[in-house]
Amino acid sequence: MPDEQDDRYQEAKRRVEAKKGFYVHAFFFVVLNAIFLAAVGWDFLWATVFWGLGLVLHGASVFFSGSDWMKRWEHRAIQKELDRQSGSSPSGASTPPPPDTTQPNPTTAAKNPT
Repeated sequence: MPDEQDDRYQEAKRRVEAKKGFYVHAFFFVVLNAIFLAAVGWDFLWATVFWGLGLVLHGASVFFSGSDWMKRWEHRAIQKELDRQSGSSPSGASTPPPPDTTQPNPTTAAKNPT
């Protein structure tokens, strides 16, 4: 049980650090682009657009990577790849969804005594 709580804590800590990294990125985006706009003018706009695209992708990876629809998509993509590797055609039958990662798995915890 303590290992399960430690795993949940580590996952929560990782997500909080990812969000903090995004907020720092967004802060510097706003501040530096305001400075460059004042100093250089609109000639700097092309760099702002590309940096903004990077910021959007960063935010998507932080806020959508742990979502349920992303987990379901990953599971379907993994199943499709396994079917492709085994040479079988993907059947129309629905495969079971991935295990719920919010509830710890006692068999996994027993195998991982760390």
